[in-house]
Amino acid sequence: MSSRRNYVTTTEVDEMAGITSTDLQISEAEEIIDAYVGYQKKSYEHSLEGRASAGGASTITLQAKEVNVHEIDYFKWCEVEILGGTGVGQRRIITGSTKAGVLTVATAWGTAPDSTSFYRIYQLGKFPRQQDVTFFSEVTPSAYYKQIPEKVKRATAAQVEYMVSLGDDFFASDRADKQSESIGDYLYSNAEGAANINKLIAPKARILLSGIINRTATIIG
Repeated sequence: MSSRRNYVTTTEVDEMAGITSTDLQISEAEEIIDAYVGYQKKSYEHSLEGRASAGGASTITLQAKEVNVHEIDYFKWCEVEILGGTGVGQRRIITGSTKAGVLTVATAWGTAPDSTSFYRIYQLGKFPRQQDVTFFSEVTPSAYYKQIPEKVKRATAAQVEYMVSLGDDFFASDRADKQSESIGDYLYSNAEGAANINKLIAPKARILLSGIINRTATIIG
């Protein structure tokens, strides 16, 4: 198993924050981190759709026209979702991809895809960014090497620690200041006040992300 964006593992959270966590808790923290940092230039900014040419217990093979097009690990850490055909409704994180178009996923499929499966590949998280990717072409085979910035890893761990320490109070403590806010599967609302994602961010995470957060001017007119 792994978190949705794969920013940090449960082992890393234990090492960085000294707490035991779950992939679900990490996924929630990652979602809030993404909402806080604003726009980032992703490593993979588009989406790729097609009909699989084959599938296995933990793999799916791209359609024929995409074979020998993308170098090794080009799709690593993206998500692949089955939109139609065999295995519809499943989504998995890609842990590796070959030039021959074979994608390996983090968790085995419940129903293995086949040549009837229609897929979509996209990068869910805002990290890694384009600047967090190295393409090494000096040897054969050429390959992509991707990393999650250390600041993002530590900020995610700090966010998990913050959420765990507050428990139910995390989502209730600043409710009076919210009008409405939606982050993924979560919805917060109140009759008065204004939404403010800053209030959901752990103080330590805010400090760690200070060099990463995208700040944009707001035009008022």
